[in-house]
Amino acid sequence: ALPVELRSRAPRAELLRHVATFRSADGAYDVQAGSARGTIYGCFLALGAHEDLATALPEPAAVLSCIERLRASDGGYANDDELPLGLTPTTAAAIALLQGLGQPVPAELGAWLLARHYAAGGFFATPVAPLPDLLSTATALHALSSLRIDLTPVREPCLDFLNSLWTNRGAFYGNWTDDVADCEYTYYALLALGHLSP
Repeated sequence: ALPVELRSRAPRAELLRHVATFRSADGAYDVQAGSARGTIYGCFLALGAHEDLATALPEPAAVLSCIERLRASDGGYANDDELPLGLTPTTAAAIALLQGLGQPVPAELGAWLLARHYAAGGFFATPVAPLPDLLSTATALHALSSLRIDLTPVREPCLDFLNSLWTNRGAFYGNWTDDVADCEYTYYALLALGHLSP
């Protein structure tokens, strides 16, 4: 949550009203206002906003139903009913949501995330992704850390992967095919480095 001094100055009621406009018809949240069904990413953002404002999330049961609905056949979580495979960032968000709502996390999700690790470093978004990427790597490491799973087996390869994406301009690329560094991927790199530090 935000520090008390910042929270006291924030227009809390206005912010919460705005977040509520993203509630979907099923009671969960989506990143698009007026949606019929929620998404894990929408619920993740809504929970984060409520946590920052020290306010309980309305109808957590609807969010839990959304998470359950979006469990993919491969055991991970997708952000859309039509996707047959779970996505690494979405599965990491589902883990954070379950933890934030005080619910048990399925024990097999740690192994599911570790199976997306590339031996040469980094994590794939899906088993069919051609390259690992920084978003998947950072979110997988964050989720694995929250599950208290030992990162020692992936630490050195992931550090090598991050090093390969570093630019001398003080930023990171998102993957090996990118030629433009940006602040979003630099944030993911810093998140990953924080979890990889011994």
